[in-house]
Amino acid sequence: MKNIAQVKNFTYHRLIATKRLFHIFVVLMFTQENLPDNSFNFDLILEALASSPAPTSIYSGENMIIRFANEGMLALWGKNPSVIGKPLMEAIPELEGQPFLELLQEVWHSGKTYSVSDAPAKLIINGKDVLDYFDYEYKALKDHNNKTWCILNTALNVTSRHEFLQQILQKEEREHALNEEMAATLEELTSTNEELNNSLKQLAQSKEYIRTIIEQAPVGIAMLKGAEHIIEIANSAILNIWGRTESETIGYAHEKARPEMRDQPVNKWLKEVYNSGKPKINTEFTVKLKHNDELREAIVNSIYQPIFADDGNISGILVILEEITQQVLERRKNENDQQMLALAIDAGELATFYYQPATNLFSGNLLLKTWFGLSSEENLDLSLALEVILPEDRDRVVDAIMYSLSKSSDGYYFIEYRIQNIVDKKIRLLQANGRVFYDKQGNPLSLNGTLRDITEQKKEEQRKDDFMGMVSHELKTPLTSLKAYLQLLQRTEVSEKSKQQNMLEKSVKQVDYMNSMINGFLNVSRLDSGQMHMDKKNFDFQILLSEIEHEVLSTNHSRNFIFKSSGSLSLNADRDKVSQVIHNLIGNAIKYSPFQTSIIVEYLTIDYNSLRVNVHDYGIGISADDQQQIFERYYRVKDINTRTIAGFGIGLYLCKEIIELHNGNIEVKSSQDEGTTFSFVLPIDGQKLL
Repeated sequence: MKNIAQVKNFTYHRLIATKRLFHIFVVLMFTQENLPDNSFNFDLILEALASSPAPTSIYSGENMIIRFANEGMLALWGKNPSVIGKPLMEAIPELEGQPFLELLQEVWHSGKTYSVSDAPAKLIINGKDVLDYFDYEYKALKDHNNKTWCILNTALNVTSRHEFLQQILQKEEREHALNEEMAATLEELTSTNEELNNSLKQLAQSKEYIRTIIEQAPVGIAMLKGAEHIIEIANSAILNIWGRTESETIGYAHEKARPEMRDQPVNKWLKEVYNSGKPKINTEFTVKLKHNDELREAIVNSIYQPIFADDGNISGILVILEEITQQVLERRKNENDQQMLALAIDAGELATFYYQPATNLFSGNLLLKTWFGLSSEENLDLSLALEVILPEDRDRVVDAIMYSLSKSSDGYYFIEYRIQNIVDKKIRLLQANGRVFYDKQGNPLSLNGTLRDITEQKKEEQRKDDFMGMVSHELKTPLTSLKAYLQLLQRTEVSEKSKQQNMLEKSVKQVDYMNSMINGFLNVSRLDSGQMHMDKKNFDFQILLSEIEHEVLSTNHSRNFIFKSSGSLSLNADRDKVSQVIHNLIGNAIKYSPFQTSIIVEYLTIDYNSLRVNVHDYGIGISADDQQQIFERYYRVKDINTRTIAGFGIGLYLCKEIIELHNGNIEVKSSQDEGTTFSFVLPIDGQKLL
């Protein structure tokens, strides 16, 4: 770099001298009329410029007519004086395709000086094409009207300087490459003994350089000298691991500087390495290290490498130390978590799957491949797994996978479908739960999840549904007759205050309750068979809620009911089914709230296109885990406080199905011992909610 600066400094002073001469020329051109000595005229000035060693030329006009060129400029061009008076491109045709004419014309029109250094130019010198480098300047000279009347061109051939600078740069690049090679050699210290010894020999004469690299290394490095293991170098990384400072270690024997190692094997290893010349490598070694005034347990990887002098004798030991305590503890925790997960998967008889959309590769555990009848190869093409799915379910599964991977999806995958084992032809009903994992740019990397065989579960549910349907049909007729007889007895002339009348009212109420329960079972059966149809018509929801309020208040006196109306509202829906949902939610609120507490029933419009109905109680509440499953068929809250409350777990399931058949949604919000709010939202016009 010093050589480059000297060359550039010399060139700079030459250019300054030339520019001063040009400035003198310009000043004299415009002041010669005022000089007392008329003999110092324009011709003498041109003669002075002609004898100047600095290449100089003058141009005028759009075509850059060469008005003047001294010997230096003619030599630079490789031309004789015959070019003077000619346009530049005619005089020097080899400049065609080079930027000089355009630059000169820009200076002519703008009047702005153009200077450049180390610019290449192709010329013909003595009949040969020559590529040289120049520092040159185009300076516009202006008259009293500020209009350019000529351009002064000065130039300096700096080809030798350019080549010299290139040689210096190449030398610096070679030195830089050598430095990089030396750094790479140090990084490979731990790979092989031979490379390490060769590297140490090459760097033996550059101890300060080695010291700098060691200090900046991301792992702990120390150099111990002689049989006493004097700590000669210890970088900040190893001092931090040791729990020591430079003043406590540098220049001291390792055994004295680190007394905490006295009952540990490190000092023994150092002696063995120094005496045998064989390295000692430890992986995940547990050691006790100084930490403040105590000892801490750490896990490290360590290398104790003998250092050989030029004469082949061992001069010291290189210690490379990396603390991996946190990584090992996290890995062990992950391994434990993986074992626990594997146990849970095995105990739950779950099949696991992994799908990579970029490669279309599909993989799973042994149970999955057993169910599908696939080979034990680790990765398969997804199409092989899809072939096992029954044809009537296959497109639905593909659509579900593609949707879960799309940008409009929340990344969750849930579906139930049937497969037929390609070996034993056994048909299984599977329930798939999965989640998409993304890269930093939000692109899907994989779809991971589990499969559960729900064949027997569905058969059991079907048996329950068949039984409930059968019992419901069988009980429907006698209950209808019983209710008719009770109503007939009510019409007889019996005092309303008599015990008989009171018992009849209770009997009718119980018959209505049982009739409602049977209707629920029938609705479940109809829902499964696809026979539950919605009879959607426009009706006034305010009138429906008033009717429900009258029914509830006339039959329930143990709770404080508050019905809040938002005025007349026309709703397109199945009036009876919506009424059934509200009655069910109110019934739940009564069952799960204490006597004399309030139950609030209200409705309101949302964005003028949907209806929201809330049923709030101040009861025992529902746990967060139960809230996730409360709308599932036959699910009942597993709480000691609800064991005495009757029910089959189909009411809320039916509510959810009815609301979803209306293109709506239903939800629950609850806190234990604070109360529960069930809400459902329906589109006012019956269309799907946005």
